[in-house]
Amino acid sequence: MSLVRKISGRSVAALSILIFTGSILHAADDDPRIKEELSSSKQINPLKQALGESAYNKAMRSGKYYYVGNTKCRLCHRKFFLGRKKDPHDYAMKDLKGGYEENPKCLPCHSTGYGVPNGFISKKETPRLANVQCEGCHGPGNRHIKIARKTKKGGGFLAGTDRPDILKKMCKSCHTERWNRSYKDFHAAYSKYKNADPNKKSKAKIAQK
Repeated sequence: MSLVRKISGRSVAALSILIFTGSILHAADDDPRIKEELSSSKQINPLKQALGESAYNKAMRSGKYYYVGNTKCRLCHRKFFLGRKKDPHDYAMKDLKGGYEENPKCLPCHSTGYGVPNGFISKKETPRLANVQCEGCHGPGNRHIKIARKTKKGGGFLAGTDRPDILKKMCKSCHTERWNRSYKDFHAAYSKYKNADPNKKSKAKIAQK
């Protein structure tokens, strides 16, 4: 089973930057998926889609959730922080050029919390939330930090690992059927991201080569 596809002659890991990668952006005229995405009237909000509109609105109206940036995550989750630095999600905005770095159709899946209160706005105003960071998948992290400081336990995320159904919906809100050529087995790809470095090859696989 291959979790890798070729885009413009380069290998891109599973669950990588599937939507509007730089190589695709420059080939938008040749890719009907890009045209369909850009022409769609639907505005993506991964957190709202994962939670459902009612739960999302309730959480946002409460004023209890805001984004802190992954430098805060680093304090307790250093291995995951470093591992994700090697992952395509952490470079999701790198190739958004030619106006796409400000395109509201691209930003929800290339930044952290775009369209959500206190989330990403622009590289100039909120550079600390550029790319798809920890909170890009789990939602605002301030409550998690507060709980962790008091109890040394997890929790507090709107889409945390303790809510796998919601977390998987977060993945699928960006990694839609339109882009599913990037991996053949969602569950296998999802499982990889339980590891600090999701793209690190196991010793067994290295030995097989």
